[in-house]
Amino acid sequence: MLDTYDTIELFGLTENGTDDLIIPNDDELRDQIVLETFETLIGGLQGTGLASEIEALAHGLATLLNRRATALASQADKHKRQIQGLIDAQDGSEVAEMELDKTTSQFETLWEKAEALKIMAEKAAQCYEIETGRAYTPVTGSRTTKDAQANGAVFEAKQLLGKHDREQAERNKVNGPKIVITGDADATDCREIYRILDQTFTKHPEMVLCHKGHQKGVERIAATWARNHKVPQVLFRPNWQGHGKAAPFKANDDLLAARPKGVLIFGGNGVAINLGQKAEEKRIKVGRFDVV
Repeated sequence: MLDTYDTIELFGLTENGTDDLIIPNDDELRDQIVLETFETLIGGLQGTGLASEIEALAHGLATLLNRRATALASQADKHKRQIQGLIDAQDGSEVAEMELDKTTSQFETLWEKAEALKIMAEKAAQCYEIETGRAYTPVTGSRTTKDAQANGAVFEAKQLLGKHDREQAERNKVNGPKIVITGDADATDCREIYRILDQTFTKHPEMVLCHKGHQKGVERIAATWARNHKVPQVLFRPNWQGHGKAAPFKANDDLLAARPKGVLIFGGNGVAINLGQKAEEKRIKVGRFDVV
């Protein structure tokens, strides 16, 4: 026996509904309906005693939409099979033709509604992932939209390749010998860093300074020096979302893939050591300096 929740999932709030009305377009479904619903839910609960329930409620909303989409798709498949049977049984009578038209119309309506709910379910899943930082997995069924199929590893790989291609194109536009700099994130004394950069600039007046764009320490000091000397800078920021803890080491690989003339390391940690070792393996000149 169906309970109220299952009945709503299978038939909606009413069996008759308003199927003759226009279904909202994809953008409206994603942005004006689902996104605004999430923003209202999350914004209304943040900073309250129910904030700890946001993740469960967000997952529940995505699950409800996904289960409803699955139910509608199942009904559409049933009508599709009925249509094939009615086609095979056509005898030219008006009754048979009317039954076929009716079933076809019902199938089209169910299919359109199922597709709309799939779009909403996928947007809800994406909202859940953005809010919680965790991958959404339906309680039952699977994520079947084209957007869903582009998620996960495939999505990240495509994004990474696209990002890499764009960044590589931008980097290739910058002419001049590339000089990589990295080091201690806690460094505050700029004198030694400036001295080495001045020497490098004298030797390579067309130099391009390459680093990871850290907001403090050696790279921040070097960025200030580059601005003051009008030296072009190219940033190789770690892709934390795509690579997690390996992001700084992947950024090292990207730096060296740019074929720098030399690498300057001021103090630093294991990531800087890794960069120096990889650079030397590629026969790139490495300078190591102390810094405070």
